[in-house]
Amino acid sequence: MNENLEKLMDEKIKEIRQTTSVIITPEYEDKFGIKGTFYLYSTGMKDNYDKPDLEIRGVPGMFQHVAAGTINELNAYQLVADRPLLAGESMQHPNGDIKFEQGDDWEGAYEWKAEDMLRLTSFLTDVTHCEACECHDCGITP
Repeated sequence: MNENLEKLMDEKIKEIRQTTSVIITPEYEDKFGIKGTFYLYSTGMKDNYDKPDLEIRGVPGMFQHVAAGTINELNAYQLVADRPLLAGESMQHPNGDIKFEQGDDWEGAYEWKAEDMLRLTSFLTDVTHCEACECHDCGITP
């Protein structure tokens, strides 16, 4: 990233922290995480910038701050790029490769509709090479 773009991103992250919030709540959907994980989502992007808010489901407690920072960075990116992130897109990020999926309608439980929220998921969803499995299959035991 060049110096001007880095400076602009820093400015937009500061703006995002003043105009949006990242909400952290316990994860309640078994399909998204195990007991003790968290659901993080932003509010304010749709209202203030007409861009989708972002959510991450099933976040372990030790990664709450990393996940919140990632949401803020990607919301700032939407401002710098001057376009919304879209469902079906993917992006390389220092915290891992991210795929964007459409959020869910909540039938009044939350204020947003599905098109107002994007879910950040892992682009990598399967392990194609597992050294422990190969060792086990060859008869090597720890």
